[in-house]
Amino acid sequence: MRISAGKQAGFLTYSIAISRLPRQSLRCGMRAREGFCTINTSMYTRRPSSFWNILKWFVLSTLVGIVVGIVDAAFLKTLDAAIGWRNRFPLYFIGLPVFLYVIWLLARKAAPKAQDYSTDAVINKINSYRPVGVLSAVKSLVLSVLTMTVGGSAGKEAPCADAGAGIGSVLGRILRMSAEDQRKMMICGVSAGFAGVFGVPISGALFGLEVLWVGHIFYDVMFPAFIAGITAFQVTTWLGVDYIYHPMNFAPVFAEQFFLKVVLAGLFFGVVAIMFTEVLKFAKVLFRYISLRTSPFWRSFIGGAVLVAVGLAFSPLYLGLGMDGFNGILAGGELHSPFGFLIKSFTTAITFAAGGVGGIVTPIFFVGAQSGAVLAPLLGTDTATMAALGLVAVLAGAANTPLSASIMAIELFGAEIAPYAAVACVISFLLSGRQSVYGSQRISFDKESLDNPAEPVSYDHADKARRMSGRKGLLLKTFKEMSKHLVPRFEDDEKK
Repeated sequence: MRISAGKQAGFLTYSIAISRLPRQSLRCGMRAREGFCTINTSMYTRRPSSFWNILKWFVLSTLVGIVVGIVDAAFLKTLDAAIGWRNRFPLYFIGLPVFLYVIWLLARKAAPKAQDYSTDAVINKINSYRPVGVLSAVKSLVLSVLTMTVGGSAGKEAPCADAGAGIGSVLGRILRMSAEDQRKMMICGVSAGFAGVFGVPISGALFGLEVLWVGHIFYDVMFPAFIAGITAFQVTTWLGVDYIYHPMNFAPVFAEQFFLKVVLAGLFFGVVAIMFTEVLKFAKVLFRYISLRTSPFWRSFIGGAVLVAVGLAFSPLYLGLGMDGFNGILAGGELHSPFGFLIKSFTTAITFAAGGVGGIVTPIFFVGAQSGAVLAPLLGTDTATMAALGLVAVLAGAANTPLSASIMAIELFGAEIAPYAAVACVISFLLSGRQSVYGSQRISFDKESLDNPAEPVSYDHADKARRMSGRKGLLLKTFKEMSKHLVPRFEDDEKK
């Protein structure tokens, strides 16, 4: 067969181009001589050099960290002032039935376009490449302070993370960055928010990366997230924010018996994480049913009345921010009640179901530390050490963040606790299955098989509550749903 001159010239040009490519860029089959060859052209897309890319994100993430650090410091100081003023009144929580409804009204009626004021909504925004509005972040900051001031059981990390995502999103739009880069800026903001609010720069930054997807970490954002987290922590420190650390005083000597006790503790903390998540789901469904049968006012009123009853019957310790509930135990104090972690789970679930706004991580700290203090005498271990393990392990199981929880143990309690915290966190994480306090969290890792990837899914707890909110047979459906999660399973509930 004869080949024309034009085809010969074209083939020669193609051959020369192929010969100049690196060997790694060619994928040739068995019939290479017949031209069965593909070229990996992604290597030759014009991209900025590594140096300029590192410099770019160093500057941008530092800027995000500075702004978020200032916001974190302002929020924490405002919250401390509000709680200090509130503590002058012994029965400050008596107005919860009315205040929860007011907070719900402000959340729904004030600036109705700004509805993405929760961490779960921010996670959904980041995973779907959608921006976070500044107004939503402002609502989260204000409503969280109000919720915790009047006695609602909530945490302080969510508004800071939400504000960080909003700041990153706004800066990305001002700089006219691409959708991918805007997403990176939002992740940097979330990492900076978590790092600045708890004083844990490394684990806080990693938490913002790990909480988005179970089984996947965005390594391309790791460098700017760390820079943003460290910067935010330094800024909050310079602005006078004080953090509480509890170094554990024990020798890092390996002992078989203690290691086995840690394994048993990890199993227990995984069960506690499942319990905490299920209580949140059940309360959301139940109070939505109350709202449909009556009105949102009665939903908030009933929820607030129950919280008031808990505060009067047990202690105000289980209301509000609840920092004293685990700081005292970690410092060597006594346990207030062996049922404290159950009561705190109950009050937290009711607060959010009745209209409160705030974070979920701080209540998890309370539940984890209290459950560890309960377990310590049963295993014959030190109460403070087991409380520290429970604090991070329950977080790992409830939020599906074993890596950041393990590193958080080092930053809060010292390096000696590292191997034991890692074991407890991983066991709790594996046992919790697909449970998560964040319904928008994507899952791409099958904890049961440990080797087969799962189909990426997300669990929208609010949507699940809406589907189950029919007036007929609601409680039966709820208990059936709860029974499915007593043992971790991996079916896609969204397809049922």
